Amino acid sequence: MRTDPQALKRVAFSPGEFAALFGKSQTWGYRQIYAGKVTAITEHGRILIPAKEVERILESAGIYEGMPKSAKSKVAVKGPLPAPYSVWQRFVDLRKQKSEAAEDSKTSLNQRKKPATKKSRSSIPVRIARSWKKG
Repeated sequence: MRTDPQALKRVAFSPGEFAALFGKSQTWGYRQIYAGKVTAITEHGRILIPAKEVERILESAGIYEGMPKSAKSKVAVKGPLPAPYSVWQRFVDLRKQKSEAAEDSKTSLNQRKKPATKKSRSSIPVRIARSWKKG
């Protein structure tokens, strides 16, 4: 696709050429047409976008100056900042309390539990014989 100054002297562009002028993909060009943002000529078996549409889009384009700073952010910088570790310190303290409580509950559970005895696995025939005795 040509994007040189000679391309702007054309009368109409295909959707792919139109998109290339703006550094976009051909799909973008078709989406602009289908969304009604660009007027297209569809007679004569081909979709063409008049050069006037390209000029209209370029004339309506504004200059980007970045995101405006909100007044709230300016006030926050001027005012006193909170202690940098106060929120973090509260989080750490809370985690310590929770872990200490969990440790206490684990030790109390371990004291109540009986020592684990190792059970031997009996073979399948032994288990079947035991089940027959019960039945």
